[in-house]
Amino acid sequence: MNRIRMPLSKIELLAVYLSYAFRYLYPLVLVPYYGRVLGTSGYGVVLAGMSLSNTVWMFVNYGFSTIGSRDIVQTETEAERDPVFREQFTARLLLCAPALAIGLIAAYRSPLLSQVPGACALVVVSGMLAAFNLGWYFTGTGRARTSVMIEVLGFMLSSAMIFTLIRHPDDIDRVFPLSFASVAIQLSLAYVVVRREFSGLVAPLRRALDLIRRSTIIFVYGGTSALLIGASAYILSVFAAPSEVSAFGVSERLIGAGLSLMGPAGTILVPKVMYLIDRNNAHANLIARRIFLIFFSGAVGGVIVTRALSDWLVPLVFGAQFARAVPVLDCLVLVLPISVCNQILGLYFLIPRKREGLLARCGVASAIVNVAVAIPLARYFGAMGMAEARVIGEASLLAMLAVGIWRARMVREILGIGDEFPLLARFGRWRP
Repeated sequence: MNRIRMPLSKIELLAVYLSYAFRYLYPLVLVPYYGRVLGTSGYGVVLAGMSLSNTVWMFVNYGFSTIGSRDIVQTETEAERDPVFREQFTARLLLCAPALAIGLIAAYRSPLLSQVPGACALVVVSGMLAAFNLGWYFTGTGRARTSVMIEVLGFMLSSAMIFTLIRHPDDIDRVFPLSFASVAIQLSLAYVVVRREFSGLVAPLRRALDLIRRSTIIFVYGGTSALLIGASAYILSVFAAPSEVSAFGVSERLIGAGLSLMGPAGTILVPKVMYLIDRNNAHANLIARRIFLIFFSGAVGGVIVTRALSDWLVPLVFGAQFARAVPVLDCLVLVLPISVCNQILGLYFLIPRKREGLLARCGVASAIVNVAVAIPLARYFGAMGMAEARVIGEASLLAMLAVGIWRARMVREILGIGDEFPLLARFGRWRP
């Protein structure tokens, strides 16, 4: 039986969040460590590499994980999951060739990355490997905790290597090999766990190409905006000094850690909403609205706390050389509540209803807006300009989604008007 269909207890959800806690605390520990050990210039190089690696990962993943979760949640047996698994692997394999070529060109054109021996190849290959992560498979079959445990173990090993081997600014050439080793270890563990659940890795070319076709619209929406977000530090590294890249990168990592708190709920509840949408639409909407209330309230609180404490907290944690990041963080934190709205609308309302076309149109339009403002702002205002571009991009996406939802006549459904639930219950206490 597919365990995603079983009732979800509060204890299980809490267990997943506790498991994820290490995953989200990890970058918060690693960022100040890199900043203090490598300095602003060295950390700028690391951020440029991570940015490009994430961009390669997002391209090779190509929206496959969303389609995979939606397909796998409807299966009952390993025989039904086998073709889904193999077409997912083959489709990623097909995209590795263009990703490798484009990634290497971008890496060698970066003044920061090209100065570190071996960094260009390791950054690109690490991103490609990360795209083969099996988180979508574990969560789609009701084994989110297995995925989290593998990630936590990988992060523990990676942290041990980093804290042991990276002790001075000259050790920057060790950062990217260690990142590659961390990705390889996590990937190996995941495939060992599921090795008996599939008959092979390669699917017929026709099925892999069909998956690419079905995933294109989701990639255009989520992938386009995500690629721009992931490439922000890399773009900034082309136009600005390493210190500007560090100022933006520190702020972006902190905001990213805040947004990633939505991950555990999404890991458990997005497949559940996808399953319920055709069976109990009102309950699926109820879950989505309550998730929105929780995370939007947290995002607004995050804005207030960040603006109140950033002046002394950032220099205290990262060092006085990162004081430039304070105004950048104060601007970038506005992304939190806007991004929460975008993610809830996309993941919990539109994608489960197969409204990818609406998402794609909004994603492309907002990406154009983002690029149009990011390059000139980054060129003339550095880190602050890139932060402002991020806020403008997220706000434009939300405005476009709101117009699209209104035109699609989904407002009543999203607000729960006409559901059998009373008004207070629509946004009442948490009851998955």
